[in-house]
Amino acid sequence: MNPSQNAEEMDKKYVEDAPSTEFASLLEEVPEKEGVQEVSVGQRVSGKIQEIGDSYAFVDFGWRSEAVINLEDLRDRKGDIQYAPGDPIEAYVASIENEVLLSFSLRASTIDQVRTAFENGLPVDGRVTGFNTGGLVVNLAGRRAFCPLSQIEAGVSEKLESYAGKTFTFKILEFRKGGRDIVLSRRAHLEREVARLAQELRSKLEKGKEMAGKVTRVERFGAFVDLGGIEGLIHVSELSHGRVQHPGDIVSEGTEVQVKIIELKDLGKKNERISLSIKALMPDPWEEALEHLSEGDVISGRIVSVKKFGAFVEVCPGVEGLLHVSQLTGESGSEEKVSVGQEVQASILKIDRGQKRISLSMKAAREEKEKAKEKVEKEREDFFGLELRMRINNVAKMLSNATVFFFTNTFNN
Repeated sequence: MNPSQNAEEMDKKYVEDAPSTEFASLLEEVPEKEGVQEVSVGQRVSGKIQEIGDSYAFVDFGWRSEAVINLEDLRDRKGDIQYAPGDPIEAYVASIENEVLLSFSLRASTIDQVRTAFENGLPVDGRVTGFNTGGLVVNLAGRRAFCPLSQIEAGVSEKLESYAGKTFTFKILEFRKGGRDIVLSRRAHLEREVARLAQELRSKLEKGKEMAGKVTRVERFGAFVDLGGIEGLIHVSELSHGRVQHPGDIVSEGTEVQVKIIELKDLGKKNERISLSIKALMPDPWEEALEHLSEGDVISGRIVSVKKFGAFVEVCPGVEGLLHVSQLTGESGSEEKVSVGQEVQASILKIDRGQKRISLSMKAAREEKEKAKEKVEKEREDFFGLELRMRINNVAKMLSNATVFFFTNTFNN
């Protein structure tokens, strides 16, 4: 779009969409109810989704007939419908012609509807018909409205020409001079939508549920994940079965992750806490480890952490055992110094399957090694001793035979 293009010329191209034939046919099939109150445009109402069709969903609000809402209003940012029959919903009455039409925003066709939207805080749809350095020019029910630059986005606004010709939803901040002076805010609507979607999402959260999300921030203690309007935290201990030095080694900002909800606390309150886990969706390495590890086995592992009371050894990926300080005795009988990353050999003293704990001993492994060495030496000594005795016996036998031969020949001669 040319920035100098006249906004009034673009205003003339703005026309409201005509109701679809599908919508009209759906309304004819909706049964009427009796003895209920009337509703008005702009009223915020609550109800429950009864049925979802190809383009519209039926909603029961307890009035004389079911209302309908466009499926486009029910889709999330990915285009997926985020509601199912039986789900509660809150929306605005956008039209009462023929039947009640609901929407999360109003496409106003008259200035009276714009005024009603302003008085009731109802979001309205408007098409951007021009722009200048201060913001966007918007056609709203045939009237020119203005959205300041600071009110376009929750963050930094894109190039203004990218908004031209597109329809957006706004909140009316000011309605003055009978509609000749209208100020809009898209930012206020976006923030309210985020809050609304977050509240609806909270009602669907439950412990043990698996969800998809996007990592928004990585800290040394864990990673924050956007679940669709609200954030949960994956603690560093829930990123992997193995030891994680820093969450950034596993995930990064913008990463799409699959998580499991492991704790919910004070939803909707200031101290809200949603604890998530990636580890909970992975196979437990302990199950496999316990199949091939036994007490008395000597294993090779890497020191992953050193504490005052001992050191932790990675027995296999995701499984660690404890080397107590009393089991670090070296060859000289004194405590052996170990460091992170060091490869060691240790004997499995005990496996606690219930608590998933393994007790290790370098001392026992060294003693086993010494015993094995002594056994080999003894076997070697026994082997060479037996061989020597056999040789002596052979020599003695040979000498005996030679003596007999000598005397026999001597007497014969």
